[in-house]
Amino acid sequence: MARAASPSFHTAQAVIWDVDGTLADSTDLGFTSTNAVLVEASLPAITRAQYLLGTRYPTPERLAWHATGDVDDASGPVLGAAFDRHYVRLVSASTAGFYPGISEIVDAIAAHPAGKAQAVLSNACGAYARAVLETNGRLAAMAHVHGADDAPRPKPHPDGLLAQCDASGWDPAQCVYVGDSPSDGIAARAAGMMSVGVAWGAHDRDALAAEGRFDAVVMDARELRRLLLGEE
Repeated sequence: MARAASPSFHTAQAVIWDVDGTLADSTDLGFTSTNAVLVEASLPAITRAQYLLGTRYPTPERLAWHATGDVDDASGPVLGAAFDRHYVRLVSASTAGFYPGISEIVDAIAAHPAGKAQAVLSNACGAYARAVLETNGRLAAMAHVHGADDAPRPKPHPDGLLAQCDASGWDPAQCVYVGDSPSDGIAARAAGMMSVGVAWGAHDRDALAAEGRFDAVVMDARELRRLLLGEE
């Protein structure tokens, strides 16, 4: 799908958010939960750098990759399910709190006079995404909060983004997806959406900007707010 040549992010009718590394500072939770599951399965623990690199994959593929080096290994679904059970029950304001300034951006979009909508699409499970939004008091601000298990195919496929647009009558070209992984930018491009990469999550600015994966990359919440709300 084609996008506007020069995206005007602040005119978007809907902002769709990724969760981990975008809304929520949950790296420690994800890293320690991953190693807990691997060790429980008598597999070697991974480094923090390996965890961050793996976040570009949906949970089952990521766990398979950590365990065997092959994202398609049959161990992925079993390890992924164990990870989800571990991860979801540990969600709290201290383990998955929003980054500074993010709650204020969500609230400003929700109160926008143009009636902007918001939603969430994560490659974690839906129960986790909803727990994070509820813990941070922003579940009611979202029209949809979906995980990889709520979509026909996970990111980098565009299916989850397009399904949310179809359900709410949003024009994908008038939506912006905000994420911290190259797969988020790829999914947004495939859906015909505008996209913003945030460099405070699992991947740095260079990784996000490579190959035109995102329309824009921001370094802090103030810069993101300017883009999404058109503030000077």
